[in-house]
Amino acid sequence: MNGAIQASFLRRPAESGADSENPGSGRSGSARIGALMRRRAGTGNHRGHRPPRRRRTRRHPALRVLPWALLSVAAVLGALLAGASLLVAGCLVVLACAAIALGWQVGERGRVALEDEIEHRTTELKRALSELEIAQAETVQRLSMAVEFRDEDTGAHIERIGRFSVLLAEHIGMDAEFCERLKHAAPLHDVGKVAIPDAILLKPGPLTPEERAIVETHAEEGHRLVRGSSSSILDMAATIALSHQEKWDGTGYPRGLKGEAIPIEGRIVAVADVFDALTSDRVYRKAFTVEEGVQMMREQRGRHFDPVLLDAFMEVLGMSGPDAREQLRSDPLALVESTLETFATALERGDAEMAEGAIATAIEDGITPTILHAEVIGPALRRISVLAEAGEIDADREHRATTITRRVLATLYRYMTGSTEPTRERVLLAGVEGDEHTLGLQMVHDQLAAAGFHTIFDTDLSADRLLEMVDSQCPDLVVVGATAPTAAESVELALRDLRCNRPELPIVLGGPAVGGSLPRERRGMRVLERIDESVEAVEDMLATAATTAPV
Repeated sequence: MNGAIQASFLRRPAESGADSENPGSGRSGSARIGALMRRRAGTGNHRGHRPPRRRRTRRHPALRVLPWALLSVAAVLGALLAGASLLVAGCLVVLACAAIALGWQVGERGRVALEDEIEHRTTELKRALSELEIAQAETVQRLSMAVEFRDEDTGAHIERIGRFSVLLAEHIGMDAEFCERLKHAAPLHDVGKVAIPDAILLKPGPLTPEERAIVETHAEEGHRLVRGSSSSILDMAATIALSHQEKWDGTGYPRGLKGEAIPIEGRIVAVADVFDALTSDRVYRKAFTVEEGVQMMREQRGRHFDPVLLDAFMEVLGMSGPDAREQLRSDPLALVESTLETFATALERGDAEMAEGAIATAIEDGITPTILHAEVIGPALRRISVLAEAGEIDADREHRATTITRRVLATLYRYMTGSTEPTRERVLLAGVEGDEHTLGLQMVHDQLAAAGFHTIFDTDLSADRLLEMVDSQCPDLVVVGATAPTAAESVELALRDLRCNRPELPIVLGGPAVGGSLPRERRGMRVLERIDESVEAVEDMLATAATTAPV
């Protein structure tokens, strides 16, 4: 991948090969996982185990009606004792029943409405708190990334640690909430390295005992840095930072914890961290092969690593491959779908780092920018528009998604064009006044620029301004963006004038490809159906224009 992508996106290089041997314990995976879960349940203080919630008792509906029924019966008896006729008593019964029914219906509606309101507010509060926790974790993770850029392969290490840790946690049956927190907390395991001098952290040779002691302080420093937060993610990150260097037999640091005294999140990350460290290049040695790394870790079963967790990790490796993405790579369609889901989710959350990481990983896995435009970024933007129209995300969230996408496209553009020089025809890409889909037109522009066309890109053009641009820039072809309903008439007028003044000028209409509508009159114009057909459409229109031009 070229330097532009490397500088902006987190890389996740693939390592080849996977070990699928059966674990050496001789027990089945389910038996080993069951043993781990029983041990975890016995301790009772791990974050993956939550006590059952108390169920709220609700009164039977008949109990709420009973007082009113008794009151109605008393009223009827009182009327009879007072000498009222049976007809009057019957009328009282009917009125009482009607009042009870009306009161019940009004009360029930009010209760349901109140419960719905409480549930809605609770959901909104939980979502806001979750987003706040993730934002807090991302703030610290950027600090951790700054450390890894000093010590690792462009921050890919922390990405792989998070991915492997979650896969292992899911495999042993940890609950979804635990796994979600672990996903954000695990990458912070080495955040304490920010306190380690470069001269030691980047030393190419063996460390002296004094230097080793300084490096080992990173566990305590990391814990000190993120502890005491109200965020459950940072609380877990503090635990991981402090415990991921502990060993099952008690010979680790900083506190010499042994066995199950080591928090399970620390034991999980320890396995993932060592595997990635062994199979990655370091400043002081080349990477071991996956087979060598697996063998070295098995030799530490029951000494460095929790034996049940290590066996489960070997099963994860056998199923997913050392990069946890090998199965997806073998199926390009699944890889594109996975990238779309990740990217769209990132836009919904407003998570720029997640969005950039999804696109960078897809590029590394061989998906072209053209396919990313058509199959990932375009559909994700349409999904955001649908959610905004349905009121499921607010204007600020939609604006955040647009900003993230614009930044991703800018980085992709640098990667696509590289050292490409504009040597082909001049193409004007015009975003018309009122068009809210300029990112689609931007992707068309980027593909044409990467193909060597000399491109002129402008947006929010009125009809008069569009004609002026054509006169001043003298393009060989015009690509007109989406037509907004409010500007449809003026756009059609501009296109009509354009056809009258420059009948030989080829015109391509972005329309559905860039997420908008088309003018009613479009004879002689090419409609772009898909973004990834941009270069082909422009080349076809130019070729047709060349063959019909007067000699």
